[in-house]
Amino acid sequence: MLRQSNPKSKHKILCIVWAPYSARMDELGKELGGTKVFLTFLYGRTYLAPLRYIILFLRTIIILGKERPDVVYAQNPSVFCPLTCLLFCRLWRKKLIIDHHAVWSIKTFSKGILSALLRRMEKFVVAKAYANTVPHSLWAKELEKMGAKNILTVYDYVAKSKASRSEEWRKKYSNGKKFVALAPHGGHPLERIENEAQAAAKFANSLELLFSGPPTKMKGRIQKVLDLSNVNYIGFVPNNEFEGIKASVDLALCITDEPYTLSHSLLEFAACSIPTISSPQEAVRELFGESLLYTKSSSPEDIGAAIDSLLASPEVREDYTLRIARKEEELILRRRQEIEQLRKLTITRH
Repeated sequence: MLRQSNPKSKHKILCIVWAPYSARMDELGKELGGTKVFLTFLYGRTYLAPLRYIILFLRTIIILGKERPDVVYAQNPSVFCPLTCLLFCRLWRKKLIIDHHAVWSIKTFSKGILSALLRRMEKFVVAKAYANTVPHSLWAKELEKMGAKNILTVYDYVAKSKASRSEEWRKKYSNGKKFVALAPHGGHPLERIENEAQAAAKFANSLELLFSGPPTKMKGRIQKVLDLSNVNYIGFVPNNEFEGIKASVDLALCITDEPYTLSHSLLEFAACSIPTISSPQEAVRELFGESLLYTKSSSPEDIGAAIDSLLASPEVREDYTLRIARKEEELILRRRQEIEQLRKLTITRH
């Protein structure tokens, strides 16, 4: 699927991802005025991966040959996408920039023969690319070990929300409780949604916890532990409604033990100035500093203690509301600087 962002861009930029969609590449493609290409075939069927990659290789070569871009901006994973683009760029002397949404050999295949093979491929392609972009410095450090050049950190970004607090949304989702908390998740095994639910159980009379994301997956995991009356699995709601919900909740939760994670949800919370409780990952602290309330661990007890500190004191809630609002202003300025640096990387000489 080709999506044109700005056909008047001085340099023809093709942003390509082997996935149905990438929010990160969608945003970066718009900033660069590039044409965005999201390619997929038999997506999610692991046993058909060899066939999928052959088909995507051929489709990518055909599209690149037809479009003849000056700059190819390819996303890893899968590493086979930038490898394919490297072949084209070498043949036609074009510029290749790779965006590492993750380092595939570490994020998905942390050890074993397959991880070692993928790491060799990643090491080869990152060293040959003109430049590499990453969403935080932890991935930058890994790329440095692989010999990558021109590494630029471009954090994900969410523009300040225009939605305002709505009693209508609160009434709909609060279930009569005084406080409402939001916890968006995708269902990754290291997301501690069970612990968040257990922590919320302590506040069953005053707090309603909303889980957004795949409801069947999350409900199944939580109900293996306990069945709670103050948990609401809202699933995937329309975007305008979700914006209203985020602007109307009292606090947000984002607890995970994924070591390299910088959840996009945290940026959404910042855009809405929501007091946020987070696990203390290095990548999170790097960007958000002391604007979030960090748990000591991902245990239900420590999550519960953080929730209690917010619910028990209006002053503490106001303090963290102001902290995250100030951080959003910093993120706006930082985004402008990073995009300017990224645009400089795409400049080509004719």
